[in-house]
Amino acid sequence: MYYKKFLILFIFFLYSCQPLELMSPVQLDTSLLQKISINSQDIIIQKKYNPVFSNENIEDQLIIKPIVMIESWIDSNIKSFGNQNNFVITIYEASITKKEIKNIEAKKYEEKTLFYYEILFLVEYELYDDNNYLLANTTVETSRSTTSQKYISLNEKEIIINDLLNKAVRDFVNESIVMTKLYMNEYLQY
Repeated sequence: MYYKKFLILFIFFLYSCQPLELMSPVQLDTSLLQKISINSQDIIIQKKYNPVFSNENIEDQLIIKPIVMIESWIDSNIKSFGNQNNFVITIYEASITKKEIKNIEAKKYEEKTLFYYEILFLVEYELYDDNNYLLANTTVETSRSTTSQKYISLNEKEIIINDLLNKAVRDFVNESIVMTKLYMNEYLQY
C-alpha cells in the first residue's frame, strides 16, 4: 500500500516536471521582402540617428536593433542600375521605446499598469544627378505600437518585441515602396 502511494506520487511528480514549451522568437529575413531598383550609379547610406539612452529607450536591451533591421533591408533589397546619379538614403530615426501607462479599462482583479512599446522609423530617400542637383526625393515615416502586461516572462517580452519589430519593418518596407513609386517612378525599374 505504501509503495503504491509512493509510486503514484512519484509519477505525479515526474509528470509535473515536464519542460514548458517555449516559443522562440521569429526572425524576419529581410531579403524576402519587396525590392527597389533605382537608376543610380551609387547608393549612399547616411546614419544621422543617434539613440538617446534613457529609461524609455530599450534599444540597448535588444539583440537585433531596429536600425540593424532597416540597414539589412536596404543592403539586400535596394539595388542600383545605370551609370549616373547618386541615391542617398538618410536614416533619421529607428527607435523603440517602452513606457509605463495606466490601464484605465482594468477591471477589479486586472493589472492597473501596462507597458506601451512603440517603434518609429524616419528615412529620407534622395536622388541626385552627377552635378549634385536634386532630381527626386521622398520621406518615409512609419510607427507601430503595442501593449503588454507589466508582469510577463522574459520569453513573452522578447516574443512581443520581435513581433512588433517584424511588423514595423514590413510596414516601413511597404510604405517605402509606395512612396518611391509615387515620387521616383521615372527612375525605378520593375
